[in-house]
Amino acid sequence: VIHPFTMDQVIKASIPIRIKNVKNPRNQGTIIWPDHADDLGEKKPSLFRNRSLVSLSTHDGPKRPTAVTIKRGITVLNVHSKKRTRAHGFLMSIFSVLDKWHLSVDLISSSEVHVSMALHSEVALLSGAGPDSEEIQIESAALKGAVDDLSVWGDIDLVPGLAVISLVGRQLRSMVGISGRFFSVLGENGINIEMISQGASEINISCVIEEAEANRALNVVHTNLFTFLD
Repeated sequence: VIHPFTMDQVIKASIPIRIKNVKNPRNQGTIIWPDHADDLGEKKPSLFRNRSLVSLSTHDGPKRPTAVTIKRGITVLNVHSKKRTRAHGFLMSIFSVLDKWHLSVDLISSSEVHVSMALHSEVALLSGAGPDSEEIQIESAALKGAVDDLSVWGDIDLVPGLAVISLVGRQLRSMVGISGRFFSVLGENGINIEMISQGASEINISCVIEEAEANRALNVVHTNLFTFLD
């Protein structure tokens, strides 16, 4: 484990990092190298981002992501507005409630009258959320309070037993077709996608799947997206 402040100094000094497996110390591990000097140069901030075909095809490295990760213990909270409220007012109210109850949102997908949020907590949010459970109850006082407050704004439902699978890579959005291949691989292997989140960030694409399928999803994505070069 590397402290964030240590990472800041390592990045500033352009020092490579070797990641090793404590259970297999003889393995050479993975080396993370600094970015190229051209990428580290200062760039003038711009309000508008270039999305031309030329900019999408200038990625010089391998046309594949760097890693695929899984985060378990995810609960999706859905809020569907039952009022014809303005979108900005609806979203503002939702986030105000989450802030009040100190709930952290890992992923979010929204429309004018519907919001889906992937929640994760170190403490159990729900009890009886196993695959064979007939009755699920809210265990977290914060989640219970948030659900009560959010019910004023719309219909609420919770979907437990989920996981977030993320595709990570430098300049991922410049790899044309990588999102389609990612989702196709999951679909072709019968892994249902509950929610998708891909922002303007260059480094990851994430979706929510059944936690029971997490290991299989990890394997099929790794096999299909990390063993070829375009």
